[in-house]
Amino acid sequence: MKGMGITLKHLFDKKVTRQYPEYKKETFERSRGLLTVDMDRCIACLQCMRICPDHCISIEQEKRDADGSGKAKPYAVGFVIDDSRCMYCSLCVEVCPVNCIYHTEEFEAQAYNRLELARQFGERPVDPTIDPKPAVKKKPKAAKQAPKKEAAA
Repeated sequence: MKGMGITLKHLFDKKVTRQYPEYKKETFERSRGLLTVDMDRCIACLQCMRICPDHCISIEQEKRDADGSGKAKPYAVGFVIDDSRCMYCSLCVEVCPVNCIYHTEEFEAQAYNRLELARQFGERPVDPTIDPKPAVKKKPKAAKQAPKKEAAA
């Protein structure tokens, strides 16, 4: 009887639960949703790929002479953001010099397969199964020099 009394007491109270797909809560102004890229503005500097701690960004680039000046500039032909790896830290957004990568208000990422969460941008698809750790330039080893012998006087 005590349990039924509590149930009847809360039966006519204001409802707290919302049915999610029909009624979505508004996102905050500075919330970080899924990442997206404006490929028209991307200069293929690879800074977002280098700074990403989760290695969720892959960029394939090639050099093209876009303006007819004879100088080939890097151009991003393939760009992948793997939402299954991303922790939405926003480091890539902060480091981009042309602000071509940014967070959207969309926050729902679902798939049956992990590879479906890798979203492709650009002209050419990039393989999302390859770990996109950027190549680190090795410092040249200094040649070991024999100690100079002092001339005996």
